[in-house]
Parts: sequence; structure tokens; C-alpha cells
Amino acid sequence: MRGVILSAGIGSRLRPLTLHKPKCCVTVDGEPILARQLRAYDDAGVTNVTVIAGYLADDTKRVCERVARKRPNLDVTVRTSEVFANTDNMYSLSLAAEDVAGEEFVLSNGDVVFDTGLLETVVESDADSAVACDTGQFSEEAMKVSIDEDERLTHIDKGISEEAAHGCSTDVYKFSADFSAMLFEEITKTIERENEYCEWTELAIDEIVRNRTHDLSVTDVSQYRWVEIDNFTDLESADLLFSSLSSLESKEAVFFDLDGTVYLDDELVDDAKARIETLRESGVDVYFLTNNSSRWKDDYVRKLNSLGVACDTENLLLSTDGVVQHLQNTDDEVFVLGTTAMRDALSDHGIAVDSDDPDHVVVGFDTELTYEKAREATLGIRNGATFLLAHPDTVCPTAEGMVPDCGSIGALVERATDRKPDRIFGKPNAEMIRHVLDSNGYSPEDVVVVGDRLETDVQLAENVGCESVCVLTGDATRADVEASDISPTLVAPSIEVLDQFVSVSSDASAQRVIDEGAS
Repeated sequence: MRGVILSAGIGSRLRPLTLHKPKCCVTVDGEPILARQLRAYDDAGVTNVTVIAGYLADDTKRVCERVARKRPNLDVTVRTSEVFANTDNMYSLSLAAEDVAGEEFVLSNGDVVFDTGLLETVVESDADSAVACDTGQFSEEAMKVSIDEDERLTHIDKGISEEAAHGCSTDVYKFSADFSAMLFEEITKTIERENEYCEWTELAIDEIVRNRTHDLSVTDVSQYRWVEIDNFTDLESADLLFSSLSSLESKEAVFFDLDGTVYLDDELVDDAKARIETLRESGVDVYFLTNNSSRWKDDYVRKLNSLGVACDTENLLLSTDGVVQHLQNTDDEVFVLGTTAMRDALSDHGIAVDSDDPDHVVVGFDTELTYEKAREATLGIRNGATFLLAHPDTVCPTAEGMVPDCGSIGALVERATDRKPDRIFGKPNAEMIRHVLDSNGYSPEDVVVVGDRLETDVQLAENVGCESVCVLTGDATRADVEASDISPTLVAPSIEVLDQFVSVSSDASAQRVIDEGAS
């Protein structure tokens, strides 16, 4: 049996993600949709696959080549539509005629993410021709099907009412040789004789099932996960449903970033309090960590407690901790460009912070920045002091938007001294949390980092070797995730979705959210 994947479309509703890659190459759980489908075809024993490319076809070809190199039994042919911008998927399928017309084949649209079992069930079904149908779902956007008493299709169309619909097509089909011949005959009539290029394959299927004797029936695949990705809501659903994140209740500890993750300014993000309480009730240890060096631990404890989130200093990790540890056991002279809170914290640990001839200059997130501080820091570094940066964040998320952070202040000093920092503390350095893992006996696989920044929070998780959740309530956008080589275990709209990964039936919980959104 052969396979055809239609992947020529632009995916305009997913811009800006699709400005630089075709929709079939958008990732879910860190892997392009097309790559997931090709693996599913191979696993189902369909090893001869034609992929119809169009928009940014070279990207599509590269994905095919990459998968084929890892799957030696998989033979992938790529055919390219030159008129993808002015045609729909019926025309795309017509380009596969020389490969499958009059032959048994499996067909899927290249924007659907599905379990491998879904395709296997269709391929192995007793039906000669079948539509993979989810009988437990109704969606206005999806193609719906109606059937007769023999379970043969009588109609396929988006406009079928919920009362008349047997279920939703998952855009996965199996066609017998006979049905294939009729399908391509209908496609040829529509395109070549009627000059209709902007039609859907389902129109040709519907024409056949309503006017000819046929063998097309349904195969119920409602037990499998699937999402057709047309827009960002669909992508969000797929990110949740297909995430490889382990159940959080099986973890020993979760490390939460603060700014942009748990709160924005003085407001909690999406009832973060309830999410954190749920984890604690499940026996998971909760820690908070922040690169923000403008305050000391007592300030953060008071802020979290005032927001209703229980916290003490033992569960709070700051980038300033690393600075203190680095300087505490030396008699070196230090100058600190930082807030009064940061300077007091270092002073309380026996570190003098106002040297006129420093061995070290510490640059922090100084919300009380003055020209005189910048001047002293610059002169100290130019006179040979080591340049210590509290953390690398260039911006800090607030309710009003992003504001300059420690990395931006450090860039000012870097430009003035023509010196890069000798050492940068805080996330993403593994030592930010490594001592907690060591002292509590946590293994990397037993912890999760939750944050809003790819370069710090998610990179920290990668450096530690643990799972990560990137929330989109602060710094990172879904487009940033798509463009980055740093890959979180889960991309989540906010901290709110974590409850779905505390229940043992997390897949069912995620599916409920998708079903509610669809209705």
C-alpha cells in the first residue's frame, strides 16, 4: 500500500510561525507535523509515500530527507505544486496521480497531528475504503460525515448538522483501487474539464458517494488523539495533547520562575495560587526561582505571601545567591551596581559593596540606577576589576510590557568598558538549582522547571537534564519557541494548564479542554 500526504499549503492563519516555514513543518512536542506523519506511515507499514509540497517546498523536502535517513524502509517521493497559492488540496492530490491513481493508497492532510494507532487502525481495518472518523466529537471547522444503515458514507461536508453527522473526519483516508480510480476520474473532471482549481478533495469524494456505487465506509478512531491544526487555538490544543511531559504528581519537585510565570507586577497569573496548591497537595515540593536581583529573599517572600502563595526563604532561589557564594569567602574589594536591597543582602553576608578600588564589580538589575553608579562600575572594570553580571536577562516582563533588566544594564557597562562579563550568574546555569537537587537527593528526571523564558528557564532545564514547561504569559511567544533550538517539554498558554498534568488521566483532561474549546 502507498501513502499520500498533502502538504502544499501556506498556513496563513499561523503567521508569523509560517512566514519562514510551511505549516507542515510547524512543530508539536518539538517535532514537525510532517515528520510525525511520516513516522506514523512507516510504523503502519505504509513505506512508499508521496508528499505534495508547495509553499517553501525546500523546507518540506528537508524534513522528508531527514526522516527517511532515520527510517531506511521508508521511500519518500516529493512532488511540488508551483501554483499552491491559488489552489486547494484537490489540485495537490492530482499531482500524485502517476503514483496512486487506480491503486490502493492511504491519504492524509499534512496539517493533522495524530496517534500512530489511528493510522494503523485505518490501514488494518476490514473495510476496502474507509474514512478515519471520530464519532465522539463535533466541530464546525471539521469535515463531517453521514452514513447509511450499512455504514457506507452518504455525505461528507463541513455543513452537515450535528444531528445528521455520524462524526468528524480526521482527514485520514484509505482508498481501494476501485475507489482510487473513481476519485482521480472525478478530480480530472473537476480540474481539467471544469477548470476548478480551488476545491477540496472531499468535494470529489462527496460526488462519488452521492452518485455512484462505492465501498467507502467509516472506521471509528475516536479512541485516538488527533488535532487538525488550522490556527493558534488548534496549535495550543496540540501542544497540550501531544506533550511528552510526565505526570507532575510523579515528580519530586517543581521549580517556578516568578516574573511572567507566577505573577506580573502585583497580579497572579491565571490563579497560580491554585495550581501551586494542587501540586503541594499531591506531595510535590515547590520552589521559586528568579534572576531578578533587584530584591532580596525577604521581599519576595512577603510579596508571594501577600498574593496568597505560601513561601519561605528556604524555597526561594535568587541569582544573587550565586554572587554571594562566589564572593563570601574572599577578602577582595567589591563595588556593586545594584539596588539598596541587593547591596544590603551582600553586606549582610559580610561583603563590602562600595570599594573605591574594587577587585570585583557586580552589576545587577538596578531599578535605582544612577549615572554615578554606572561611572564607578565602568572605572573599576577599566582599572582591572573582574566584571560579574548577576544574570543575563535583557528585559523584565511587567503588566505594561517589557522593561530593561540586568542584561541591558550590563550591556551599557560592557560597551563603556569594552569588556564582556567574566562571569554570569543565575539562570541558565545549572548551579542555580543543582545544590537543591544534591541536598534533597532529587534526580533530574524527578524535577521540572516552569518559566517564561527560553534562554534562561528552559535552557536551565536542558543544562540540568530535566523536563521543562514554557508558559507564554511573559517573555516567550509561540513564534519564539518555533524559531528556537531550545525545545521545552511542554508549551503552555499559562500556568493554569498544569492541573491537567497532575491527574493520572492527564490525556483525558487535555482532551476535555479541547472538546470544550471546539464546542
